[in-house]
Amino acid sequence: MNTTDAKKRSAKNLFFSGVIVLTVANILVKSVGLISKIALNRVVGSIGAGYYSSAYEIYAFLYVISTAGLPVAISIMVSKSVALGKIKEANKIFDTSFIVFTTMGLALSGLMIAFSGALSKLIGAPETRLCIITIAPTVFFICISSCIRGYFQGFQLMGPTAVSQFIEAIGKVGIGIGCALYAKSKGLPDYTVAAYTVMGVTAGVFFGMVYLYIKKLRFKEKIYLQTEQLSLDASGSGQIVKDMFKIGIPVTVSSTVLSLTTVLDTLMIQPNLLKGGYDPVITKIFYGDYTSLVISMFNLPTILLYPIANALVPLISGAAVGGSEERREKIRSFSIRIIAIIALPCAVGLSVFSAPILSLLMFKQDSVERAAPWLSVAAISVIFLGVIAITNTFLNSAGKQNLPIVSMVCGAGVKLIANSILIEGLGMVGAPLSTVLCYIVASSVNIFFVIKHVGSLPDIFSVFVKPFICTVLSVGSAAVFYLCLSRVVFSGLCTVLSIGIAAIVYGAFIIKTKVITREEIEIFPFGSKITEILKKLKIMNN
Repeated sequence: MNTTDAKKRSAKNLFFSGVIVLTVANILVKSVGLISKIALNRVVGSIGAGYYSSAYEIYAFLYVISTAGLPVAISIMVSKSVALGKIKEANKIFDTSFIVFTTMGLALSGLMIAFSGALSKLIGAPETRLCIITIAPTVFFICISSCIRGYFQGFQLMGPTAVSQFIEAIGKVGIGIGCALYAKSKGLPDYTVAAYTVMGVTAGVFFGMVYLYIKKLRFKEKIYLQTEQLSLDASGSGQIVKDMFKIGIPVTVSSTVLSLTTVLDTLMIQPNLLKGGYDPVITKIFYGDYTSLVISMFNLPTILLYPIANALVPLISGAAVGGSEERREKIRSFSIRIIAIIALPCAVGLSVFSAPILSLLMFKQDSVERAAPWLSVAAISVIFLGVIAITNTFLNSAGKQNLPIVSMVCGAGVKLIANSILIEGLGMVGAPLSTVLCYIVASSVNIFFVIKHVGSLPDIFSVFVKPFICTVLSVGSAAVFYLCLSRVVFSGLCTVLSIGIAAIVYGAFIIKTKVITREEIEIFPFGSKITEILKKLKIMNN
C-alpha cells in the first residue's frame, strides 16, 4: 500500500471512529443530563428547578448564538488547510478565531450580567436574577471551548470534544448537586439554592475548557497532516474572519431559530399562566415540572434522530450528484422510512407510557402526576421533529441550506401566537400543544420546499402507514401486558418488561411486514451479521 492510500485509510478510520466517539459521548452526556434533572427535581424541588431552568435556557440560547455555526466553520476551514499541508494557515485560523471567540464570549457574558435584572423580570420571575448572574461566565468559557473543539474537529479528532463534554456533564451533576445540598442544609431560599446548583454548570464548563486548552498546548499538528507536501502560505486574518462568518452564519441562524421555541416557553409560560388566573406559587411549580421532566424526556429521542439523519448525508448527496431519478427516489424513501421507524415508536411509546417512564426514573411522584399529561402531548412532536431532521438533510444536500431557516421562522411564529392563546386559555397543557403545532408547521413548510427544489417525495402516507401500524400493535401489546402485570409485579420492573415487549414485537413486525428490506439493513455497519441472526431466529427469510 502506498503512502497516499495509507493516508486516505487513516483519514477514513479517523472519521468513522470520530462518529462513534461522538455518538457514545452524546448518549453519555444526555444520560448524565437526565440524572441531573432527576436530582434537581428531588433536591431543589419544582420551584427551584424552575429558577434553574429559566437561567439555563437563556444561557442555552446565547450558547447557540455563539457556538452553533462558527465552530463548524473553523473545522471546515482547518480541514481544508490540513488536506493541503498548510499547517501555518491552520494555526492562523485558530489564532484568529480564538480572538473572535474570546471577544464574543466576554461581550455575551457581560450582557447577561448587565441585563440580568431586566431578563428575570421579563420571564416573570425576578428571583431568577442570581441564577442568571451565576451562569453568565459560562458563555465566555464555552466560547473558548468551542473554538478549540472546532480546531480539533478540523483534524477529524472528536475525542477532545467528547471528553470535554463529559467533563461538563459530570460537573453539572457532581458539583451542582453538591452545592445544592450545601445550600439546602443552610436553609437558604429556593432561588439561592438554585443559584448554587447553577455553579455546577459554570464549574463543569470551566474544567472542560481547561482540559481542551491543555490538550491544544500539547497537540502535535504534523502527525495528522494528510499530505507530506507542506506549504507556508496562509490567508490574511481579514479573509479568515470573512470566510468563518460566511460559512457559520446560516448554520447559526437555523440553530438559533430552532432553540427559539424553548426560549419562547421560558419567556411566556409563567406570565401567561398568571394572566389565566393561576396562583404565583402554582405557576412556578408548573414551570419547574415542565422544564425538568417534560423537556428533558422530549429531547431524548433526538439522540437517535439527528445522528442518523446526519449519517445519511453522504448517501443522499451522492444520489443527488449522479444516478437516475429512480435511484434518488429510492434513497429518499429509504431515508424517510428509517426516520419513521425510529420516531413513531418513540413518540407513541413516550406518550402512552409517560407516567410509568417518569416514575421509573424516580422523579418525585407529585411532579410525575402533574407532568405526565403534558409529556403525553409533547411526545407527539417527536414525529414531526423526525420529518424536520430528514427534510433538512434533503435541502442541505441540495445546496438549499437557507430554506430550513424559513421553515423554523414559520414554526416559531405559530409557537408565539399559540402560546399566547393556549396557555392562558387551557393552562399548562397549552405549552406542549403549541410545540406540536410549531413542528407541524415547520415540517410542512420543509416538505413544500423539498418538493419544489429537490424533487417529489415518496408517498408520505405509504412510507409512514406500515411503521405506524407496527407501532400501534407493539405499544398496544405492551400496554395490555403492563395493565395485566402491574397488579402483581413491582411498577418499575413492569415498565421495563413492557418496554422490552414493545421493542421485540415492533422489531418482529418491522421485519415481517418488510418495512425495511434485507438489502437496506446491510447498508448499515454489521448489517450482514444482523441479517444472519434474523435468519437463524426465523424472523427474516433466506
